Amino acid sequence: MDNLAIVKAAESLLEFMVETRRDIHRHPEPSTKEFRTQQLIIDELKRIGITEIEKYFNTGLAAVVRGGKQGKTIGIRADMDALMMEENTGLPFTSEVPGVAHMCGHDGHTAILLATAKVLFDIRNELCGNVKLIFQPAEENGPQGGGAQFMIKEGVLTNDPQVDFMIGLHLNNRYPVGKIICKAGPTHAGSDPFYLDLYGVGGHASTPNLVKDPIVAAAYIITALQTVISRNISPFENAVVGVSMIQGGTRHNIVPEKVHMRGTIRSFNDSTRKLIGERITSIVENVANAMDIRAELDIRWNYGPLMNDEKMYADVRSWIEDLLGKDGFIEQNFPNTGGEDFSYFASAVPSVYFWVGSQGEDGIARVAHSPEFDFDEGAMKYGVMAFTKVVIGYLNGR
Repeated sequence: MDNLAIVKAAESLLEFMVETRRDIHRHPEPSTKEFRTQQLIIDELKRIGITEIEKYFNTGLAAVVRGGKQGKTIGIRADMDALMMEENTGLPFTSEVPGVAHMCGHDGHTAILLATAKVLFDIRNELCGNVKLIFQPAEENGPQGGGAQFMIKEGVLTNDPQVDFMIGLHLNNRYPVGKIICKAGPTHAGSDPFYLDLYGVGGHASTPNLVKDPIVAAAYIITALQTVISRNISPFENAVVGVSMIQGGTRHNIVPEKVHMRGTIRSFNDSTRKLIGERITSIVENVANAMDIRAELDIRWNYGPLMNDEKMYADVRSWIEDLLGKDGFIEQNFPNTGGEDFSYFASAVPSVYFWVGSQGEDGIARVAHSPEFDFDEGAMKYGVMAFTKVVIGYLNGR
């Protein structure tokens, strides 16, 4: 399948992708609840002619397209879940489910992979190897670990055929349609939430000498956490430690017994990630001891840094540039501080994860996870082009 045929195939499936994306968008399902979406995918795969389908992690699934000749296996992943939030786009296909909405583009990712499945099934006899199509639930379910690691634990990468190389994508409204954006090495941060409960002795605010104040302890901890990055991490590295929630107290004249805090750690390598965890633990323990209160810290080691394989990145770049021209590929200047559980796939097998430009014609970069998020649906055909080109390049050596 040459470049012109790839482009024509993707363009011919745009109407299907728009219809599918809008259907999924109208009926969003949150993490681990993607039952309707799963059935829609199964039904469509069977219509295409793909019958080798296996469910994983309850609402996920993987389907296999076996090539006409022996060879390696490439995996392609699309996430399926929606966010627990309201939509405020005013679109004619807006969410019909209160409090749940596709505000991150996963509806588009699912449509892209379904269209790619059709293209690859049609040319299966030309492929020197296999393709495993992985539809993953619960990418947004960070505090509970995300869906990727559970699919991997259930064998999605190791069950026949065993995956040798993985690719994935995400629509990105900061870049125009027609561009593929990627970089070697770290592309997304490790994302690790932490939870902290501080227990003191409450009492009347007029007698502070008789209480053990967890609010004062919380203030000291928050202040000290500002030094974790500035005094421990090289200024040439990127990392984030932030407190995003603090709850304690009910009245102006009552010192509470408990303060609850939550925050996030973002890092781009395992050694920095480990050091940050050690410093947070040390600060919490020492402040708690100094203030004579009890602290319970829970750092939930979650999504690790997403690392693109450097050799495979070079290959992917050459294939995309062959398809779209050098102007069609943008080398990402710096990694994204957002988390992405594709990192579990990337830590298991060589992988490359890239962005697909999806900014609307008005030039407004509607940010993901906002109530107004939407993307230019024309971008989806470029996702199909990129997936198809990389599969052919990897399996057939061109």
